[in-house]
Amino acid sequence: MQAGLKQALDGWNACLAIGAMAAQAQSVIAYRSLGMLGGWSVAQDENTRMFTEKPAAFLEANLAAALALIAGKRPEQVTLAWVAPLSEAVGDNHIRLANQGPAGPGALFGPHA
Repeated sequence: MQAGLKQALDGWNACLAIGAMAAQAQSVIAYRSLGMLGGWSVAQDENTRMFTEKPAAFLEANLAAALALIAGKRPEQVTLAWVAPLSEAVGDNHIRLANQGPAGPGALFGPHA
């Protein structure tokens, strides 16, 4: 594959990786919001977890990006290095929360509403 084409495809790959992570992040936000309202089964520490997990994920992502910069990687490669740890954290949250499921029939709109 020609170097120019590979660079262009790497650029698109970086954009798609960020977009996929953003889409999963939105579903994680929805699950957690529903959990706060009682409509989705979440662990009791979920509200704390959503604040405590971010610094570690961003530290790992920033370190990966810095190492890619030091290694002389191209911008799209640095972006991919940065987004990978964040995507993993978001993906793990998405899978965990999606598997917990709704809090039960009528959880949001039951007789107490």
